[in-house]
Amino acid sequence: MTFTATVTNTSDTAVSWSINGVPGGNATLGTITSAGVYTAPVDMPSPATVQVTATSHADATKSAAATLAITSDIALTLTPNPASVELGATQAFQAALTTSAHPDTSIRWSLSGPACASGCGSVDATGTYTAPRILPSPAIATMTAQSVADPSKQISVTVAITSNFSLQLSAPSSMPTGGTATIVATLTPVPGSNPSTALSWALSGPGCSGNSCGILSAVTTQSASGNSVAASVTYTAPSAAPGPNTVTVTVTPQADPSKTAQATFAIQSGVGVSVSPSTATLAANHRVVLNAQVNSTSNTGVMWSVNGIAGGNTAFGQTCAVGSNPCQPVTTATASQVEYLAPGAIPSANPVSATAVSAADSTKSASAQITVINHVLVSVLPGSATLAPLAVQGFTASVLGTSNQNVVWQVQGAACSTVGVCGTIDTSGTYTAPSAAPVPSTIQVVAISSDDTSQSGIANLTISGGANILTLHPSSVYAGAAQGFTLRVDGSGFVPSSTGQGSAMLIGGTARVTTCISPLECTAPVTAPDVAAAASVSIQIQNPNGTKSNAVALIVATPNVSDEIISLSGSAPAATGKDIVVVDPTTAGVSVPGNDLDLNVAALGLFITASNTCTLGGSAIPLQRPASGTSTADICLFSQSGLDTSMTYTVSGPGDVAVISKQPAGLGIIHLTLQIPASAAFGARTLSVQNTNLDKTAASGVLEVY
Repeated sequence: MTFTATVTNTSDTAVSWSINGVPGGNATLGTITSAGVYTAPVDMPSPATVQVTATSHADATKSAAATLAITSDIALTLTPNPASVELGATQAFQAALTTSAHPDTSIRWSLSGPACASGCGSVDATGTYTAPRILPSPAIATMTAQSVADPSKQISVTVAITSNFSLQLSAPSSMPTGGTATIVATLTPVPGSNPSTALSWALSGPGCSGNSCGILSAVTTQSASGNSVAASVTYTAPSAAPGPNTVTVTVTPQADPSKTAQATFAIQSGVGVSVSPSTATLAANHRVVLNAQVNSTSNTGVMWSVNGIAGGNTAFGQTCAVGSNPCQPVTTATASQVEYLAPGAIPSANPVSATAVSAADSTKSASAQITVINHVLVSVLPGSATLAPLAVQGFTASVLGTSNQNVVWQVQGAACSTVGVCGTIDTSGTYTAPSAAPVPSTIQVVAISSDDTSQSGIANLTISGGANILTLHPSSVYAGAAQGFTLRVDGSGFVPSSTGQGSAMLIGGTARVTTCISPLECTAPVTAPDVAAAASVSIQIQNPNGTKSNAVALIVATPNVSDEIISLSGSAPAATGKDIVVVDPTTAGVSVPGNDLDLNVAALGLFITASNTCTLGGSAIPLQRPASGTSTADICLFSQSGLDTSMTYTVSGPGDVAVISKQPAGLGIIHLTLQIPASAAFGARTLSVQNTNLDKTAASGVLEVY
């Protein structure tokens, strides 16, 4: 909108323009040119009216003003609507903003609902919702998209959280008294979901309770086929069969307790035999220890055979005395533990059965099914990944066919002739990507078996070459940071500003004046309106060619309602159960990395008002209570980052000691006047300092009331 000012009774008709008293206006109020052309702000101001003033150049005491209302025709749509998301799965929501103007198009995303107190999922700055891994009650959440430009414009969608994973339980149909068996629970998620895999186990029976039903122990969890997870537990039957002799094992998934699985089996009295492990996979010429347990007889000896051949043979494998090398075959009744030695080639019958027969009752036996493979097989997880430069990814290797799970990690690729070009990997499988994508950008992470160095597994990696954000400094702030601050982005693939047109930082979708000192670091200002309310603000880097980086959320958290003082003493020197949650200092973007605490109290002392001098030191300052009424004490504080009167200074305690005056003393020193009532509580006090960005520091125990 163009405004016109008419100046009479002078030949000098020039005027200067201001908005709410700010010459030329600003981003919050809108701007106005010297020709009177006003441009509304991209975000709705509060209040939504501004005053446009023209001041005469000939006589600055003469001016005229017009009141301008800022309006919004923003409308929002949200898809999908409605939506359902499986446990642990993600769903990208899209908010479309329509308007006839040019407002800030960024969106604030939030979740609400009765289940959110215990966990209804999370939403990032781009609108991607991640469902909780545990089904809440009720299993719904409300997703809200709110316009940053006009917070009064918002739209919501109900998200149904679904639970469709399956849980299967594998257990024997019967068990001998005192015998052991492996019970396996397999949890299979819906593809793309990620429910909690935690399980709780319980035993019960109509004729038993507690240990009289048996004992469950040694729960282990491992990946099964596909994305399934198998949890196995060792069950030991009671020494005497209960009456009735049935026992039920119940497995309850934490993700959704309604999907409980059960298996019931009978406990049989008399001689019983069990063999563990009940299944195994072995590479040729490798060994596994087999254990047989015989119950309800004093004769615990067993006869071992392989595919019906006493002691086995070189074609099907042999049972050997434990530790014997070469193998000493076991062909007579012996102790319960042997080693099975796999043949040098895959047998004609595969898997083979290693059977233990009770020497006390030849009708009682148990077998282990052993699959023989040609050589060990190495697998690496994850099998493929695309990583940003400098990203860190952990890899795990499993070696099938041997008990030796040790591997040697390497990085290979066509561009890897120079050390470090393709990144590095340590002995635990933690890979760190290089600072820039190699050419070609595809590399392999290799795990070589220590058991058989001719066998290895690989994972395929691609190092992306565009802009990528790794970290934000600060990554979180309190809502209401009044001064604004500098945000530093660390990553890779940025275009330095020295090239002419460098990368731009997008804050909430809006490009800001950006300085990129290298391909690894960019900075830009965050304004007070950006962080006025609790939200997740999207941060991206856009290169001159228009490509954008990944979106990373700057978390704007609700400030603490109150602080808690944790009191320690000689008799109680520790405090437990304290969850301390803080945000980064807003100075993190301009501080030396690793040393972001710019707000501090370096020294303090008494302030002498008569001479206007301050004596700084490091000892606590004594504050004497008056006999009656109140008294005052003058102190001074110093910080290398500077202390001033815009900051808030408070003394811990029940509010009895108050800061009644604050005055600058120069050189980063502040002069405070404290008021101490006769009723003030004895003891050490903490002095807290908070700036207008809500950064806060505490000088513990620096005041002593006596």
